[in-house]
Amino acid sequence: MFSVPLETKRFIIRQFEPKDVDDFLAFMLDDDSTKYLAFEDEQTTSDGAKALFDFVCSSYKSENPVHSYVIAEKDTDRYLGSCGFAPYDEGVYECYYSVNTAARGKGVATEATKAMVQLLTEDAEVRAYCHPENHASRAVATKVGFTYKGTHLHKHSGLKGALFVYPKA
Repeated sequence: MFSVPLETKRFIIRQFEPKDVDDFLAFMLDDDSTKYLAFEDEQTTSDGAKALFDFVCSSYKSENPVHSYVIAEKDTDRYLGSCGFAPYDEGVYECYYSVNTAARGKGVATEATKAMVQLLTEDAEVRAYCHPENHASRAVATKVGFTYKGTHLHKHSGLKGALFVYPKA
């Protein structure tokens, strides 16, 4: 099963730490970064994003941790983005990935997501839902090895999205 820290060739996937808050807020407060994501309006404000950050960090020690993790440069431990997953259905996980503006276009999401998905598929099918117009996210899913399954209604959010499936190993 998935556990952190997880190392890839260039990155470390690890829990959020207090030092990550400024980079997390930079992502959450950037309208271009969040325009395709299903955050509540309050979560894209400074106070709301900080509350979300604190909630995720405090969840790690709970019985129901939020599986949201930092993608950091291996050499510097600098925050580049985040990835994570959540149960979607019995035997199915939904994964996500996001990268801060300065790190986009460098394979960060692809490398981190591939490592995460390979561990998750030991136990389950993994899905990624993308906003239909989020071409960058769709490209990452394809590069990782997900198969496009058309536009589907997300059972939890009620939003329509492009469904990508990575089969169980």
